[in-house]
Amino acid sequence: MFLVIKIGEEKFEKVTDLLLSKKDLLSLDEQDSKLVLKLWEAYWKKRNGKTNSSSEVLAAAVLWQYSSSNFLWETGIEHWTQKGLAELFNVKAKTIANNSREIRRLLKIKDFDHRYCRKEVAESNPMNEFAMLENGLIVDKDTAMSEGLQFMPLKKDKMDYYFDGMECLDAGNRKKAAYYFKKTIEIDEEFVDACNGMGTVYWWDNLTKAKEWYQKAYELTQKHFNNKWPTEINWGIMENRQYLRAIQYYGLALWREGSNERALEMFKLLIQLNKNDNQGARYLVAALYAEISWKKMEEYKNNNEKEEKLLEEQNKKHNFWKYNEE
Repeated sequence: MFLVIKIGEEKFEKVTDLLLSKKDLLSLDEQDSKLVLKLWEAYWKKRNGKTNSSSEVLAAAVLWQYSSSNFLWETGIEHWTQKGLAELFNVKAKTIANNSREIRRLLKIKDFDHRYCRKEVAESNPMNEFAMLENGLIVDKDTAMSEGLQFMPLKKDKMDYYFDGMECLDAGNRKKAAYYFKKTIEIDEEFVDACNGMGTVYWWDNLTKAKEWYQKAYELTQKHFNNKWPTEINWGIMENRQYLRAIQYYGLALWREGSNERALEMFKLLIQLNKNDNQGARYLVAALYAEISWKKMEEYKNNNEKEEKLLEEQNKKHNFWKYNEE
């Protein structure tokens, strides 16, 4: 079972690497890269990390879906055509098409879908000029407004709002990010990652509020598992990551406020649940055993050698981390 999970996790990372490796060849700018990875992660989550397709086929299918959504195959760049992508990844064009159709179906991607389209493409949607009345009739939006008619707004689901919030966080617009995360929570008040997002909004300016949101995410995680931790929460399953992040972020908030013993419990719990420790909790445990403050630990982040030395020293004393010999 562990081998199957590990293979799934490795496939996700391999496809991600393949997509990024073609960045220069396909002239992907920052917006393109984020949207392509967003598309890939959304599809992987929808499949629960289970697919028999090869990494090359998956990468090509994601890029073909992105090309189709943004009309890139019309730009004259050969690599953005179905044939070009087939040659680029050494797979069959028909196989790419089949996998791309599945991506479109599972994610319910529509033409000019704002979730996976460049901003200028989404804004060029001719349907933006129209509105749907409550009786289902489609009319010109300006006419509807001028006559005071009530029309239906476009509906977004919780994941749309969540990804909008994450994009705003990446751009440094925390106020707008908070708006989107709150919209997500209005749809699903038990969506753990939206609470994680709200905690991050307040992390630097208001530790009290950040901790409240992270604690809420942690408590929702406990509730999800019926207040009984499983033997493992695998990082390779995308759905699980929000729960592991909730434990990590709550631990960091506790550490930052000086509740070191409770923080240590959180990070040791992460090591227990996330066997491969993809989050690096072992270094945080080592720091707490060494009585290093949260702020001081920031100095270790970009120094792998320093981190490893700290881990080695504290692990000899406390024996909390077993190295994976595979």
